[in-house]
Amino acid sequence: MISMKKKKKRMRTTPHRVIISGIGTGGHYYPAIVTGLELQRRGCDVIVLIRRGCQEEKIAGQYGLRTYSIRSRPFFGKSFLAKLLFAATLVHSIFKLHALTRHSIGLAFGGFGAVPLNISCILNRSAFYVFEPNRVPGRATKLFARSARRIFLGLPPVASMNGNTSITGIPVRVEFKTKLRAAVRRRRREEVRILVYGGSQGARALNDMALALQDIIPRKWCMTIISGVGDYPRVARGKKTSTRVIPFTDTPWEEIRQSDVLISRAGALAGYEILAFGKKVIFVPFPYAIDDHQYHNALYFADTGDAFVREEKDVTTEELAKDIRELLRKKVHKRPRLIMDAERKIADFVLGDIEHEK
Repeated sequence: MISMKKKKKRMRTTPHRVIISGIGTGGHYYPAIVTGLELQRRGCDVIVLIRRGCQEEKIAGQYGLRTYSIRSRPFFGKSFLAKLLFAATLVHSIFKLHALTRHSIGLAFGGFGAVPLNISCILNRSAFYVFEPNRVPGRATKLFARSARRIFLGLPPVASMNGNTSITGIPVRVEFKTKLRAAVRRRRREEVRILVYGGSQGARALNDMALALQDIIPRKWCMTIISGVGDYPRVARGKKTSTRVIPFTDTPWEEIRQSDVLISRAGALAGYEILAFGKKVIFVPFPYAIDDHQYHNALYFADTGDAFVREEKDVTTEELAKDIRELLRKKVHKRPRLIMDAERKIADFVLGDIEHEK
């Protein structure tokens, strides 16, 4: 029979279990994984939710994090059939998570993948937290704002939010932070490197703009297009000699640090990483983003760093070339002061709340 003294000692040494959802795009799973590694470093038992065969499973495995698979599908902006499938997979995932989230802490990094985790935590009366990277909160964040223990904000919100909020910044991979301190090889003055960066999924409209730019920019300018896997064959066929096309990269910091000007979507993580390098950038927000959140992100980034915002419906190839030249002429401002230890702040809040409850 175990004595009470030994039982209490065992309870104190049992690690806190944190279930993290980063299902979705790179803007979801990379901050989730960075924060998971920080919590693991502090002694927590971390489990990352993934979908089998999707990118978040591969990336979590690369960083050595334990994973647990669920079926999760998007809802907003989808067909009636897709919404029915969402409901079916939601019920299945909640049932599957029930035992896992009991006596655990939930930490959801936005998007549709957050929904089953949050509901499971509510049913089990387990504490859960939500991370919102964008200035305009997503539908899942709004839905669970009042129930969450705390909402961590990557960027200052456009309007006040319900619930307990804290601005933490966006967790950035350690490789980015290491490269921030590395020097870039000096080049001849006439050499200009342009990076077209559509994010982890690529962006067909940006790829089209890049292919058109080839005809009007100087020959000595070099361009790299991160096209996305799906659009890579088409873009590769249309590239010229001075243009380089890659479908996807796990090391975008190498491409960003070597570039003089970027043309990019305005996802919260991508914009944050670009500004961390102090790069000059033209943001072309994705026009169909829910609640136009990329546009509001872009406005903040433009106020913070050396950036222009151009709406896709209005931008032309000639205007892009003009913007590039104008940015090249601009004097470099000091690197924007961004919060670069967001994962530590999030871990401090989560573990601090636990200690406070003891």
